[in-house]
Amino acid sequence: MKKYKVIDLFAGAGGLSYGFAQTDRFLIVAAAEINENARNTYKRNIARNTPNFLFIKNVIGCDFATISQELGGIDIVIGGPPCQGFSNANRQKNNIISLNNGLVKEYFRAIKQIRPLAFVMENVSMLRSDVHRFYESHKDNAEIEELICQGHNIPKRLDSIVVADSSFDGIDYEHADIIPVNDYIFPQNLLQLLSVLLKNINNPRRLPNYIKKNKKAIIANIDSFTQNIAAPTTAQQNIINKLVVIKNAIDSNEIAPCEDDLKSVIKLQKALATIIEIKQNELIGTYRLMDSGILYFDVNSYSVIDYINAILGDEYTQNGDVIHAEWFGVPQERRRYIIIGLRNDLFKKDKVSLPTSPQKTHIFTVGDAISDLEKYTACYDIEHSPIPYTNEETLSEYAIAMRQGSDGVNNHITTKTTQTALDRFKSIKQGDNFHSLDTDLKSTYSKPERTQNTIYLRLDPTKPSGTVVNVRKSMWIHPTLDRAITVREAARLQSFPDAFVFVGSKDSQYQQVGNAVPPLLARAIAEKVLENIE
Repeated sequence: MKKYKVIDLFAGAGGLSYGFAQTDRFLIVAAAEINENARNTYKRNIARNTPNFLFIKNVIGCDFATISQELGGIDIVIGGPPCQGFSNANRQKNNIISLNNGLVKEYFRAIKQIRPLAFVMENVSMLRSDVHRFYESHKDNAEIEELICQGHNIPKRLDSIVVADSSFDGIDYEHADIIPVNDYIFPQNLLQLLSVLLKNINNPRRLPNYIKKNKKAIIANIDSFTQNIAAPTTAQQNIINKLVVIKNAIDSNEIAPCEDDLKSVIKLQKALATIIEIKQNELIGTYRLMDSGILYFDVNSYSVIDYINAILGDEYTQNGDVIHAEWFGVPQERRRYIIIGLRNDLFKKDKVSLPTSPQKTHIFTVGDAISDLEKYTACYDIEHSPIPYTNEETLSEYAIAMRQGSDGVNNHITTKTTQTALDRFKSIKQGDNFHSLDTDLKSTYSKPERTQNTIYLRLDPTKPSGTVVNVRKSMWIHPTLDRAITVREAARLQSFPDAFVFVGSKDSQYQQVGNAVPPLLARAIAEKVLENIE
């Protein structure tokens, strides 16, 4: 039976590839992933099984046509371009590189060069909304205008990016396009130190510890920056003056007097960073300075989905919609936007079919997924040996499936718990989160009311989990034990079997799990691709 050759772009740890491989109808011959730890996980679990497997470290500028030729043709392109620019968490941020996410365009450049039988693009569910847009750029404006001339509908609207919300003495925002930003920009170390200082400045519990730990580094970095300016301009002298105030406040442990100066220099650095991003992305637009001191950059934008429809033209028939992971046995409420495209010259179809909810769907729960691991002691060391199964547990149907092909539990590692975190763990009931804590247990957060509902969430064993992200950063709590869930428990919630081993640092392993497409969802997508092409 024919096996279709597949390339996975933005492969991560390999969740999407793993699901396709599980059907035994697809041969993964190449993948692209820039993160070293994720790449090593992919190699260990997927690539090592294929002779002459090709790994691409970076898709930008990659010659996909040549790669396809060298591999004897590629039948299917799959992948999920990074979604930082297309998530709710970033909707209020003016991060131009993120919102102008060129990696989506790189994905479709690969489609145009490879011309596969079919492609699958996976991204967050908001991708189809009008909120997620590209800004006009000299880098690809000619291509966009050509698509419009060919009759494709790519409506544009005028957007205003807030560059600065106040003036800074000596900086000529009226001529922002010629500001010598390199004369004013802080080194990364100094910016990071001061940004965290500002974040903690109104937190009486964290601030003293932060200053004690970083006092020498802050003073040394301020001295290094200021002493390297030989003949300061007016703006540079104003920056120096504010840094001296901050330095003296740090030195005397009297921080309050420097708060305004600290806010001022951090605001300036953010404005300068935005100006740099505008230049780097070659955005087409104009600066507009208001009497109030607010500086805007006016630029046309167009929606991501309109671009996708236009760039594929008449070459592919495509269909996209939100797919629910729990439909296919994943014990997690996870929604992803999936696009499947078929080449028109090979498949004469009016509509491409997508995975849909089965008529009888068994919804697995957190308890189904991880309760059998409760008796296995979690480790702190990433080098721990696999923990052999005792085979004494009562196993759910889901747990039995997750154990297939493995003799024990891998990646059963968690984070060490501070006393403060442990006190919180003990106080939070199943299904509750940080907001259920008493006020005295929220003291390390300067604005606890703004904390997301996913922070310090104790999982409810009777329900599917919410969307798995980096659960280490979110401090997800085991349903019955007073500890954070392990990498393996997070992987179980994502439907990675125990035989799938994650490598890299502890934080990287958590991040790889959170970034991945659940393999059971990926398998359902793969089966639907087969249905469409056969």
